[in-house]
Amino acid sequence: MKRTIIALCLLGLTSAALAANHMSEDEQAVWAVVAASWEAESSEDGSWPGDYMHDSGVSWTDEWPGVRDAESVASWSRFGEQRRQTLNYELFPHRVVVEGDTAVAMYSFVQVVQMGEDYERESSGLVETLVRTDDGWKFLALTGFDH
Repeated sequence: MKRTIIALCLLGLTSAALAANHMSEDEQAVWAVVAASWEAESSEDGSWPGDYMHDSGVSWTDEWPGVRDAESVASWSRFGEQRRQTLNYELFPHRVVVEGDTAVAMYSFVQVVQMGEDYERESSGLVETLVRTDDGWKFLALTGFDH
């Protein structure tokens, strides 16, 4: 069992490293922002989504009945921080495309969260659009779906 866990961890690290090796400098910069946003959210340091999301940003995933704006994303993120904690996560980049000042990042994730005494494993696919601003890359549109 221990060898299996180690092998899976190495596979995940290898896939991320291989993906980074096939990305342009701009694509790597976009992926770095995606990865940093996950670290910020899981560490609950207060910078997600404010430091990462464009003021005009929107989000729509299959768990929401409609499109949410940046203010709603921030509000629900704060609520989530009060009731659940991310214990571990892994990101799997599939494709990052940059055209001018617009980028699309397609990836999936697996995470384990704790809510009270319960633990839950979650996975999903994400398609996120980012725009280059004077302050760096910012999320403009977030879309998620179940696998």
